[in-house]
Amino acid sequence: MSIGTIIGFITGIGLFIYAIIMGGASNPMVFIHPNSFLMVIGGTIAATFIAFKEKYVIQALSGMIKIFKHLDIDSKTLYQDVGKIIGWAEIVKKGGIQELQNKFDSNENKHPVIKYSMEMVLSGVKSEEIFRLTEDFIDTTYDRKMHIVTILDTMAQFAPSFGMIGTLVGLVLMLSNMDGDPTAIGGGMAVALITTLHGVLFANLLFKPAARKLEQQYSIIKYRDTILLEGISMLPNKPHPYTVQENLNRYLDSSNHFDIADK
Repeated sequence: MSIGTIIGFITGIGLFIYAIIMGGASNPMVFIHPNSFLMVIGGTIAATFIAFKEKYVIQALSGMIKIFKHLDIDSKTLYQDVGKIIGWAEIVKKGGIQELQNKFDSNENKHPVIKYSMEMVLSGVKSEEIFRLTEDFIDTTYDRKMHIVTILDTMAQFAPSFGMIGTLVGLVLMLSNMDGDPTAIGGGMAVALITTLHGVLFANLLFKPAARKLEQQYSIIKYRDTILLEGISMLPNKPHPYTVQENLNRYLDSSNHFDIADK
């Protein structure tokens, strides 16, 4: 699980509740209004299904769950990737592509970029072609994922709008049922404004943060894929492992450079 995401979400909700209680609310439960919740969430989802293809909307909704999962890519992961590619370069340098094919662990094919590019390497495709095709593969994969971010950003725009719509509906109902009793204005106005509050809260504590979190995750994944692309595309040329090392170390933090001499 992503501890930071969980802490941030709980802290945001906690501060909201703290502000309500310390603000002296006589009845904190007034901030929980099922009809307001349904107006904001239901309206936002309905409008999103109108605006986008349904399968992408479903992917976006499931993507909000993924933000709570830890992304297993860090400086150690990138370091290991560089070491792995250098190891492949050593095999190719000594025994050629055929030797690499004999020693290649098929479990590595679980990673889509490795599977896509290594199939071309083992099939004898030239380095330049591998680089071009794999780069296109990475870019198109990233672009498809970014559709989810666009949808979540749009939902963040829809939510406050439906909050306002709910407020207007509440005001109309309040005024139409006053029957000349001005004391009903205060309570009715409070309930009407709850919908706007819900809209702003969902937009800024759920939809926008989820969009930014996924955008960051997809960027990290693309960065790692770029390292794999750079290294694997060099293999057909049978480069010296030190050449691969110097080419890939530029993607790592200076304190985390791979050094064949230390192995």
